Amino acid sequence: MSMTIAATASISAGGDDPILFREPFEETIPQMAALGYRAVELHIYDSDEIDRKQLYWLLEENHVVLTSIGTGSAYERDGICLGSGDPEKRAAAIRRLTGHMVTASPFHGIVIIGLIAGRFSDCGQDGEAFKRNLTESLKFCAKEAEVHGVTLGFEVMNRFESDYGTTIKEALELLRAVRSDRLKLHLDTVHLNIEEDDIGKAIESAGAAIGHVHVADNNRWYPGHAHYNFAETLAALSRVGYNGALALEITNDPDTETAAKNSLSYLNAILETL
Repeated sequence: MSMTIAATASISAGGDDPILFREPFEETIPQMAALGYRAVELHIYDSDEIDRKQLYWLLEENHVVLTSIGTGSAYERDGICLGSGDPEKRAAAIRRLTGHMVTASPFHGIVIIGLIAGRFSDCGQDGEAFKRNLTESLKFCAKEAEVHGVTLGFEVMNRFESDYGTTIKEALELLRAVRSDRLKLHLDTVHLNIEEDDIGKAIESAGAAIGHVHVADNNRWYPGHAHYNFAETLAALSRVGYNGALALEITNDPDTETAAKNSLSYLNAILETL
């Protein structure tokens, strides 16, 4: 089974957000399907506010599967996170993530733990307390993920956007602390490009712990636009047996159709060589 290239879509993305399709799902899902995409990652603010039946019908009608759900807008808009020093904010983050698990459940998808993990500042700059809160929250979420048949993807984010789990090595420590097969690593080529000394070796060190991957060139444009070495990354993912999604967390520059077409042709050309 080979890796799947997934588009990204959101109904509330801002101008600089790395989201490829930005219109209502009833417009964008047929559009991405027409361009050759058979998988999508949806970035959703609150899953309990969407019409799941309508979404599932749209996906089935267009032969598109839901690979993953992006969850960061909950932190950006509401300030809720898993590592917060406020128990109510932790509980609210868990409830929000559980709603996404329900949405992803029919597809056994990935629910991304990115910005919603929080930062040390959400726990009064007490890094150790933050880590304890995050670990305990993830243990609870992992039990919910088991119930709904989904996987959590802890995003390895660079030091400018995260305070913990900024490298694969550090994020693996968190996985060992949580001790659940329902929690995997979520890698992103932009973050890897900033933090890892040797990206291929870092990927190999993670091995089967990798559950999801975001791809974008080093400047967040479509793959192949700039200088990121995708051949190295995809070869390393292939060596460790990764067969999940390559979700395009990219800006829609110069326009959505160009970015979508160029991403698909460029990545498929590399995948065909593996």
